Amino acid sequence: MRGPDVFGAFLRDNRRGVLGWSAGVAAVTALYTAFWPSMRESGAAMAALTRQMPEIAEAMGWSDLSTPEGYLRGTVFSLLTPILVTVASIAVGARAIAGDEEEGGLELVLAHPVSRARVLWQRFAALAAFDALLGAAVFAVPAVLDSPLELGIGLAELAAAAAAVALAGLCHGAAALALGAATGRRAYAIGGAAVLAAVGYLGNTLALQVEELEWLRFGSAFYYALGPDPLTNGLDPGFTAVLVAAPVALVALAGLRFDRRDVLV
Repeated sequence: MRGPDVFGAFLRDNRRGVLGWSAGVAAVTALYTAFWPSMRESGAAMAALTRQMPEIAEAMGWSDLSTPEGYLRGTVFSLLTPILVTVASIAVGARAIAGDEEEGGLELVLAHPVSRARVLWQRFAALAAFDALLGAAVFAVPAVLDSPLELGIGLAELAAAAAAVALAGLCHGAAALALGAATGRRAYAIGGAAVLAAVGYLGNTLALQVEELEWLRFGSAFYYALGPDPLTNGLDPGFTAVLVAAPVALVALAGLRFDRRDVLV
């Protein structure tokens, strides 16, 4: 007997959030990309400003705001969209199992002839599709504005940077999904994934200025996503493999607990 379409049903049930987050990410990307002509005209002043605080500028990705790649790297791809996509992914990941369980919806899904493993992995696939949609929005806006704003950035590099942002979001969304599947509590899912994201972001930025804390970056999804500078160099195969393997491993581990605990309480 064919079971329910868990993947499609989850996306349909959350279509307003999916569309809303996609529109928000696209709007923020468009807003800051559109500032490039003004930034280009004040490039000398910005360069002088960053020279006065080189450590902070390097940590935040602002060391070169005089080129289109440097400006977009320091604003859109290293700061705004990674944070927005991560927040959105954590919200959707926490809802995938724990949120639905707290609202009583998961009990109805499991009443159908469908295994818990299938529910878990299809909702993870839905989360991945959601992140892919956000990544597409991050890619499409600069691609459309490239010619009018004379950005001169290759589509392959834009796609690599957008994919890196989406994968970083997927890592944190998968953490929320995994914590929710293991505990059944949305608060734990959101709190745990948010702490992971905050520590990871600080570890990949400000902690780099403290030698004793540099090790934090190796546990940060942002380091593996943004460290290779995909907007200039494209995706790094090794770092990308980490970003793909980490969420799969988290969900697989959570599945061991989800398959055994009582989800009806």
